[in-house]
Amino acid sequence: MATQPIASPPTLVDRTALRVNQATIILLVLIAFVTDSLWLLAFVAAVMALGTISPALALFQRLYRDVLRPRGLLRPDVHQEDPAPHRFAQGMGAAVLIAATIALWFGAHLLGWGLALLVVALAAVNLLFGFCAGCFIFFQLQRLGLWK
Repeated sequence: MATQPIASPPTLVDRTALRVNQATIILLVLIAFVTDSLWLLAFVAAVMALGTISPALALFQRLYRDVLRPRGLLRPDVHQEDPAPHRFAQGMGAAVLIAATIALWFGAHLLGWGLALLVVALAAVNLLFGFCAGCFIFFQLQRLGLWK
């Protein structure tokens, strides 16, 4: 007799938290660009990387959960879905911002800010149009059997 795998409980994702995360990334990276602040860019990269490793450390999403939502400033938009594609996308963004930070550190300003603004553009596309390029890559890697 074959045993059925135990179904894991459904995971809920609050898309408002994701949108606040994207908007904060866009805002802070643009401020870093305008002020030519390597350290602000490095901070955003670190927050994104830590949030990818452990969702509890996702500082920009915590801003929403701990400050904005309890005060009634934003409403939840909760959906049953897998958070893995979103974490993957954030990890990709973090990797690009880390590369941008390293490029800036070594004086490659055009490359560094170009990479940083790429993250801004992709986050803006996701925020404004609902298309997540990192999620798309995640699903394509899964489809090809290159990612579980």
